[in-house]
Amino acid sequence: MIDGLLTWHLKGFSAARILDVGPGYSSFGRTAAATTGAREITYVDCDTSVLEWQKAENAKTGVQTSTELFPLSAGGIDRLPGPYDVILCQEVLEHLVDAEAVLAALARQLSPGGRMVITVPTRCSERWLKRLNPAYMRDEPHGHVREFSRADLERLLSGCGLAAEVILPTQPHYFLAHTWLFGTRMKIEGSTGRILSGGWRMRIMSRLLEGSRRFFMATGPGFWGRLLPRNYFVVATRRTA
Repeated sequence: MIDGLLTWHLKGFSAARILDVGPGYSSFGRTAAATTGAREITYVDCDTSVLEWQKAENAKTGVQTSTELFPLSAGGIDRLPGPYDVILCQEVLEHLVDAEAVLAALARQLSPGGRMVITVPTRCSERWLKRLNPAYMRDEPHGHVREFSRADLERLLSGCGLAAEVILPTQPHYFLAHTWLFGTRMKIEGSTGRILSGGWRMRIMSRLLEGSRRFFMATGPGFWGRLLPRNYFVVATRRTA
């Protein structure tokens, strides 16, 4: 659903340079580039294997790629050779104690008229998973250390000089899939979201994820996103005085 939301909300917006912060093993940077016509993506991550994977995937599309390896921090962001027309900060802020400082630094790297796309888990889904599995994200290296309600997000954006154009609850299929994943005590790499468990639990999760995605898309993803919100999808711009 995030790919579809990216395409819809960036449709008609032209960009030259994209910054993808903490991309993990996702295709979102390439989706944003294909939608906006951007030919350059910079990836920032603290995991060498993630950066190498993104570089290899981009080589298949011809998109120019640069990578920056460092633990995410405001100082590291400030040293990047911006500005950038689109900044992706997806599934990142929940991992950061200093989310305010990092987001403010990203806002400074956003070009005038640029778009920042943010996704974070919803507070209600995080608390549901903690109730279901008290070990959820406990003592997890680079795990979740922050929770966000809609009001939290609005305050965070405003404090960092950003204004939300869109805040949507979404990803209901992941609400169900993560209920299964953490309820059955599957193992996951907290920093990238890579699932480490396999076998019958993984087979069931894959079917649940794809089957529920198709059902929700066919019957109203907006309705199901409000009912079972796993993530907020945010599009923000720099505030004008």
